Amino acid sequence: MKTYRELLTLSSPTACGLGNFDGVHLGHQKLIKELLKQATIRNLESTILTFEPHPSKILYPDKADPLIMTLKQKENVIKTYGIDNLVLIPFTRDFSNIDYEDFIYDILIKKCRAKTIVVGFDYRFGKKGAGNARILKEICRKEGIDTIIIPPVTYEGKIVSSTLIRSLIRNGNVKKAREFMARPFSIEGIVVYGDALGRELGFPTANVSYSPDIVLPANGVYAVLVAWQGRILKGIANIGIKPTFNKNQITLEVHIFNFNEQVYGETLEVIFVEKIRDEIKFEGVSRLIDQIKKDVAMAKKILS
Repeated sequence: MKTYRELLTLSSPTACGLGNFDGVHLGHQKLIKELLKQATIRNLESTILTFEPHPSKILYPDKADPLIMTLKQKENVIKTYGIDNLVLIPFTRDFSNIDYEDFIYDILIKKCRAKTIVVGFDYRFGKKGAGNARILKEICRKEGIDTIIIPPVTYEGKIVSSTLIRSLIRNGNVKKAREFMARPFSIEGIVVYGDALGRELGFPTANVSYSPDIVLPANGVYAVLVAWQGRILKGIANIGIKPTFNKNQITLEVHIFNFNEQVYGETLEVIFVEKIRDEIKFEGVSRLIDQIKKDVAMAKKILS
């Protein structure tokens, strides 16, 4: 997959898929599959066009929702589908003021050389979101370009959306979020030095840094998998403020089972499988240790 981080004219005609693709959920996956199908039928290069950063970060910097995945994660997932090109349009204030017709003619038709366009039913573009899927289809029809609009994808009676998945994660329901994405939610970060409380309790942990732009699961204890240097390890994670020790900064700490290697400065991907319990303030350290033992046993059962 070729990744373009600026607006260049592509070398070949394309089937172009449009969207933000945060989480690359079931709805996005349906769009991608249709895109690949059309590219094969029409002998076009499959191309996904999206924005970086997410438009909300520029348009509503104080109210922008956190993201489900980093750009790196998004790129890696999209690549697995066999997409030919990923075009990341730099989204700026100036770009947000582009007229929707200019977006169609200057970017989709001229730059991306789109011959077929695949787009979600709720896609909006252009200044103040004036353009939508219906308008896109009408204009492209006049130019001899086919536009395929993907209808809402539902799961268990609910429309699959990044907003819904983000809400599930925030509420700690990572198990259900996985169903809407057909992939577990994960956080990737570098292991940094912490206060070594886990080691003192007999459960050494890796303190994993995380991007402030990424949504965090609700405070609590989770059964997790940990990807490190090509290995998948089992463990337990705690997200929270460690109230038993009167801390107030939210941290992500992971205890990896049967593991004693040094990972400071290393990158770990923490893959959330299921929430075990909420974060609790215990009356003493001994009660906390007893509960951790129960948590570890539960995590091992979940991950078995």
